[in-house]
Amino acid sequence: MRRGVTITGRWLAAAIGPLALAACTGQKADQPLSTDTGETGASATATPSGEPAPEAFAATGWRALAEDGARYTTYLDPDGTYRDLRNGDPWQTGSWRYLDSEGDKRLCFKPDDENGLERCWQPGRMSGDRLRAKGDGGVTIELKRVEYQPPAEADDAAA
Repeated sequence: MRRGVTITGRWLAAAIGPLALAACTGQKADQPLSTDTGETGASATATPSGEPAPEAFAATGWRALAEDGARYTTYLDPDGTYRDLRNGDPWQTGSWRYLDSEGDKRLCFKPDDENGLERCWQPGRMSGDRLRAKGDGGVTIELKRVEYQPPAEADDAAA
């Protein structure tokens, strides 16, 4: 059985300085992976289908479930910025970039936070609507692709 890490705290946030997706911490590697449906164990660790990760991450959305049940959603905007939501509320913002250098693909995030350090994740293969990503230190997370929600227009926010 493959084993992963559940997300606690600001999931991609720490990895991206915070994806950071600001202070992403994981559990011990021998604990089962938690999906956004609350499942754990073998059902949450599906064998990769062989589908490659998306070549273009712009205008995509991804969700992870923290150990405490919080849902973190990250939207990767086409202008190179990202928005993290925690349980639907704004959590963190910053910039993102996708590096594809001779097969070494990395999705990197730099939070707007003054102490934000850029952190990168290596996307794995897709399994249905799920993507595993491996960060520095061997932390592995599972993300579920969700419908992209563009940022609210400035005029909409004022209304």
